Amino acid sequence: MADARTDQDQERDQDRGTRRKVVVDLVVIAVLLLPPLFSLWMSAADAREHLSTDWEVNHRAKESLQRYALLIVGLPVGGALCGWITAVLRDRPAPLPTVRGMLAGTLTLWVLGIVSFVGALGRLTNP
Repeated sequence: MADARTDQDQERDQDRGTRRKVVVDLVVIAVLLLPPLFSLWMSAADAREHLSTDWEVNHRAKESLQRYALLIVGLPVGGALCGWITAVLRDRPAPLPTVRGMLAGTLTLWVLGIVSFVGALGRLTNP
C-alpha cells in the first residue's frame, strides 16, 4: 500500500510540474505578444488619424492592418495547433505540447519581425 501512495505522490508531483510549466509558458507568451499587439493598436490608430479621401488608399491601409493582425494571431494559434496534433499523434497529454507549440509560433513571429526590421533598415541605408 505504501508503494501505491508513493506512485500517486510521484504522479501528483509530475502533474504539478507540468501545470507549472504550462503557466510559465503562457505568461512568457503573453509578455512576448504585448509589443506586437501594441504595435498593431498604434498602427490602427495612426491609420484612423490619417484617413484619406481616396478610397483605394484607405482600403490598402485596412488590408495591411488585417494581414498584420492575422500574422499576430495566426502564428501562435498555428503553433498551438501543431503542438496539439503532435501530442495526439504520440498519444501523450496535450497541454504542455500545445503551449510549447504556441510559444514556438510566438518566437517565430518575433524572428519574422526582426528579419523584416533588418530588411527595412537595409533598404533605408542603400538607396
